[in-house]
Amino acid sequence: MNSAWVRHLTWSRVGVAVCVGLIGFGALVALLPHHQAAAGPTLMPAPGGREGGQLSNVRAQELAAQQVAERFVTACDTTDPAQPAGDVATETALAPGLVVPRAVVGPAAWRTESRRTTVVLDPPGQPVAQPGGRVAVIVTGIMTVTSDSGLPEAVPVAERIALHLSPGGEASGWRVVDVGVGE
Repeated sequence: MNSAWVRHLTWSRVGVAVCVGLIGFGALVALLPHHQAAAGPTLMPAPGGREGGQLSNVRAQELAAQQVAERFVTACDTTDPAQPAGDVATETALAPGLVVPRAVVGPAAWRTESRRTTVVLDPPGQPVAQPGGRVAVIVTGIMTVTSDSGLPEAVPVAERIALHLSPGGEASGWRVVDVGVGE
């Protein structure tokens, strides 16, 4: 450094140099690959201790939770004269110990023995972590109610299915532990 260089150094030039340095540092940080934890919280805890398989395990768990939630809603809400209460065997397998309310609220035609319901579900929402190791999946869609006594009616489906990961039983390991209707 010579004295001429120091004389040309002003506070504005120092400020510009600091800003350019910070912008360059920010661009460098944005371009470098990030560790998963730096990208934000995961929705669900991943089992296992390997870092490489952790992201794929989390995604597999999310898909399994979504599939169990869809199967459960379909089993509960799809009825016909042979199964007026829905597919109780599937409900019991996916939600052992959970008592599913059976009170149908709606027109009298919905409560007839000739009633049939079919469900067309939207893609389920992402599982969201809840306290106690649970996750919640929002399942929406349309239930079509038909009977011999009237025209078909379309009814919106909106259910929050709470699940808990437990060993054994179903291949996925997810069990339905709570159902919130209309949420």
